[in-house]
Amino acid sequence: MPKCKCSFNVSLQEKYPFIKQINTSSDVRCEKCRTEFSVSYNGGGDIEQHLKSDKHKNADRVATSYSSSLNFFKKLDAPTLKDLDILTAEGIWAYHTTQENHSFRPNDCASKFI
Repeated sequence: MPKCKCSFNVSLQEKYPFIKQINTSSDVRCEKCRTEFSVSYNGGGDIEQHLKSDKHKNADRVATSYSSSLNFFKKLDAPTLKDLDILTAEGIWAYHTTQENHSFRPNDCASKFI
Protein backbone atom coordinates (compact mmCIF):
# COMPACT_ATOMS: atom_id res chain seq x y z
CA MET A 1 0.00 0.00 0.00
CA PRO A 2 1.49 3.42 -0.96
CA LYS A 3 2.37 6.06 1.61
CA CYS A 4 0.26 9.18 2.03
CA LYS A 5 0.96 11.87 -0.53
CA CYS A 6 2.67 14.95 0.95
CA SER A 7 1.55 18.43 -0.05
CA PHE A 8 2.96 21.94 0.02
CA ASN A 9 1.55 23.58 3.14
CA VAL A 10 1.71 26.92 4.96
CA SER A 11 4.66 25.95 7.16
CA LEU A 12 6.73 25.02 4.09
CA GLN A 13 5.69 28.29 2.42
CA GLU A 14 6.92 30.27 5.44
CA LYS A 15 10.18 28.33 5.64
CA TYR A 16 10.88 28.57 1.89
CA PRO A 17 9.30 31.82 0.59
CA PHE A 18 10.90 31.40 -2.87
CA ILE A 19 9.03 28.10 -3.45
CA LYS A 20 5.54 28.58 -4.91
CA GLN A 21 2.74 26.07 -5.39
CA ILE A 22 1.64 25.57 -9.00
CA ASN A 23 -0.85 23.09 -10.51
CA THR A 24 -1.60 20.65 -7.68
CA SER A 25 -1.03 20.74 -3.94
CA SER A 26 2.20 18.78 -4.34
CA ASP A 27 3.66 20.49 -7.43
CA VAL A 28 5.91 23.48 -6.75
CA ARG A 29 8.25 25.85 -8.59
CA CYS A 30 11.47 27.35 -7.30
CA GLU A 31 11.41 31.05 -8.21
CA LYS A 32 15.20 31.33 -8.01
CA CYS A 33 16.05 28.71 -10.65
CA ARG A 34 12.61 28.27 -12.31
CA THR A 35 12.63 24.52 -11.65
CA GLU A 36 9.36 22.67 -11.19
CA PHE A 37 9.30 19.58 -8.99
CA SER A 38 7.01 17.60 -6.72
CA VAL A 39 6.99 17.43 -2.94
CA SER A 40 4.59 14.47 -2.89
CA TYR A 41 7.17 11.88 -1.82
CA ASN A 42 9.08 13.51 1.02
CA GLY A 43 7.59 17.00 1.54
CA GLY A 44 10.23 19.33 2.97
CA GLY A 45 12.91 16.73 2.25
CA ASP A 46 12.22 17.11 -1.46
CA ILE A 47 12.81 20.86 -1.13
CA GLU A 48 16.03 20.30 0.83
CA GLN A 49 17.21 17.92 -1.89
CA HIS A 50 16.43 20.55 -4.52
CA LEU A 51 18.40 23.18 -2.58
CA LYS A 52 21.48 20.93 -2.83
CA SER A 53 21.22 20.64 -6.64
CA ASP A 54 23.83 22.33 -8.83
CA LYS A 55 21.19 24.18 -10.86
CA HIS A 56 19.76 25.84 -7.74
CA LYS A 57 23.18 26.69 -6.33
CA ASN A 58 24.22 28.35 -9.61
CA ALA A 59 20.95 30.31 -9.83
CA ASP A 60 21.33 31.42 -6.23
CA ARG A 61 24.89 32.58 -6.91
CA VAL A 62 23.79 34.53 -10.00
CA ALA A 63 20.88 36.13 -8.12
CA THR A 64 23.26 37.32 -5.42
CA SER A 65 25.62 38.95 -7.91
CA TYR A 66 22.67 40.43 -9.85
CA SER A 67 21.21 42.09 -6.76
CA SER A 68 24.57 43.69 -5.97
CA SER A 69 24.76 45.11 -9.50
CA LEU A 70 21.29 46.65 -9.12
CA ASN A 71 22.62 48.91 -6.38
CA PHE A 72 25.11 50.34 -8.89
CA PHE A 73 22.42 51.92 -11.09
CA LYS A 74 20.41 54.92 -9.98
CA LYS A 75 16.66 54.36 -9.93
CA LEU A 76 14.52 57.26 -11.10
CA ASP A 77 10.91 57.29 -10.00
CA ALA A 78 9.66 59.99 -12.35
CA PRO A 79 11.07 61.35 -15.61
CA THR A 80 12.82 64.69 -15.37
CA LEU A 81 11.98 67.74 -17.50
CA LYS A 82 15.00 67.00 -19.69
CA ASP A 83 13.75 63.44 -20.26
CA LEU A 84 10.35 64.77 -21.33
CA ASP A 85 12.00 67.23 -23.75
CA ILE A 86 14.01 64.40 -25.32
CA LEU A 87 10.90 62.24 -25.64
CA THR A 88 9.04 65.12 -27.28
CA ALA A 89 11.82 65.67 -29.81
CA GLU A 90 11.96 61.96 -30.62
CA GLY A 91 8.19 61.84 -31.04
CA ILE A 92 8.20 64.83 -33.40
CA TRP A 93 11.03 63.29 -35.42
CA ALA A 94 9.23 59.94 -35.73
CA TYR A 95 5.95 61.64 -36.70
CA HIS A 96 7.66 63.81 -39.32
CA THR A 97 9.55 60.83 -40.75
CA THR A 98 6.39 58.78 -41.22
CA GLN A 99 4.30 61.68 -42.55
CA GLU A 100 6.88 62.59 -45.19
CA ASN A 101 7.57 58.92 -46.06
CA HIS A 102 11.28 59.39 -45.39
CA SER A 103 13.73 56.60 -44.94
CA PHE A 104 15.53 56.69 -41.62
CA ARG A 105 18.96 56.76 -43.27
CA PRO A 106 18.82 59.99 -45.33
CA ASN A 107 16.67 61.88 -42.83
CA ASP A 108 18.60 65.17 -43.04
CA CYS A 109 15.72 67.50 -42.27
CA ALA A 110 15.34 66.02 -38.78
CA SER A 111 18.21 68.20 -37.56
CA LYS A 112 15.85 71.20 -37.72
CA PHE A 113 13.69 69.66 -35.00
CA ILE A 114 16.32 68.15 -32.72
